[in-house]
Amino acid sequence: MNTKRARVILAVATGLLLIAVIIMAVYYGVSYFSQANRLADLIRTGNEYMDQGDYQTAVRYFDDALNYEPESTEIRNAMAYAYIKIAESSSETADAVEAYQQSLLYNKENKTPYWGIANIYEELGDETNMMTALQTGYDNTGDEAMMQKIAAVEEIKARQQAEEEEAAREEEERAALEESHNDTLKKMLDCFEAGDLDDVKELMRTEEFTDLADEVVGDNSFYYGTKTADGVREGKGIAIYSDGYYYYGDFASNVRSGQGILMRAVYAESSAIGSFVYDGKWSDDKPNGEGTCTSNYYKDKIGASGLSKQVIKGTYSNGLENGSMTLEGISKAGGGVKYTYTSENGVAKKISDEDSGVKGQYIIAKSSDGKSNLTSDGSLRGVEGFLGD
Repeated sequence: MNTKRARVILAVATGLLLIAVIIMAVYYGVSYFSQANRLADLIRTGNEYMDQGDYQTAVRYFDDALNYEPESTEIRNAMAYAYIKIAESSSETADAVEAYQQSLLYNKENKTPYWGIANIYEELGDETNMMTALQTGYDNTGDEAMMQKIAAVEEIKARQQAEEEEAAREEEERAALEESHNDTLKKMLDCFEAGDLDDVKELMRTEEFTDLADEVVGDNSFYYGTKTADGVREGKGIAIYSDGYYYYGDFASNVRSGQGILMRAVYAESSAIGSFVYDGKWSDDKPNGEGTCTSNYYKDKIGASGLSKQVIKGTYSNGLENGSMTLEGISKAGGGVKYTYTSENGVAKKISDEDSGVKGQYIIAKSSDGKSNLTSDGSLRGVEGFLGD
C-alpha cells in the first residue's frame, strides 16, 4: 500500500516537473524570438530613416538596437555611418566636428571622419588641429595619404618659415644699414634746411657722400626723416636714390608727395653738366605739378653757343614736361636768353618748318629777341631720372 502510493506521488511530481520545463522552454523561446524580431525591426526602421535623410532619428533607432547587441559590428558601423552623414549635412563646423568624433566612437578605423575633421580645420586655418586629426587618423587606420598630407604641410611650413627668416634677416640688415647712414644723411638734411644749395652741392661731392651713393642699388633708397610708428616715411625727410640723386622734402605713405627738391651734383668726368635741381610739386613718388628744373654746366666743357645755365619752368606730369614751358638761359659769354615753348607728354612741339641749322632737329621756340632758335630732336624732356632709359 505504501509502496504503491509512493510510486503514484513520484509519477505526479515527475509530470509536474516536465510540464514546468516545457513551460519555461516555451517562455524563453518566445522571448528570444520576440527580442530578435524587435532588434531586426529597429535596424530596419533605422535604415529607412537613413534612406529618407533623417539621420538623427536613424541614430536613435540604431542606439536602441545596441541595447540588445552592444558589440554588434553591423550596428556600430551603422551608427558610425549615420554620424558621418550628420556631419556632412551640418552647416555648423563645430557640430560637424562633434558628429565626426561621435562616429569614431563606434568605428575608429573609418578614414572618413579623420579627413572630414582635418578638412574643416584646414578651411578654418587651424593647422594644429588639422595635423592632430591626420596623425590620429594615420595611427588608427594606417592611411598613407594622411601621412603624405602631413609631410606636404610640414614641407610648406618649413619653406615658409625659411622665407620668413630670410625676409627678417634681410630687413634687419636693411635697417642696420639705414641706421648706419643716419648720421651721414642728417648732415645733408641740415645742409638743405640751411637753404644754401651751393653748400649742398659741395657736400654731395665729398668722399663720404659719393661712397654713400655707391651703396644705393636699383630701386632701393636710404632715408632719414620723420616716420610713423610702423616705420612708414611720412612728413619731412631726405633720401638718396640710385645714381646719386638726393630728394629733400615731403613724404606721404613712403613716397615723395608734396613739395620737394631733387638734386644731383656728381657726374662722370666727361660730362658737361655740373649739377641738376628740380624744385616743385610731387605725387606718387614723381614730379607732378608746377616745378622748376635748373641745370648748371661747366663752361670749359660746352661750345661757344652753349648755355652755362638753364632754368625751365612749367608743369610736369610724372616727370615729363607737359604744357607751356619757359626756358631762361645764360650763355657761355654771359648773355641771357629766354624761350617759351609747349610740350606734350615730354615731347616739345614743332613751331616752324624752317631749317633749324642742326641736323635731325626742329625748331620749338625762338628767343625773345628773335635772334636764336631753341631746337629739339623729339627726345623726351623733363626731370632728370624720369626720362626712361
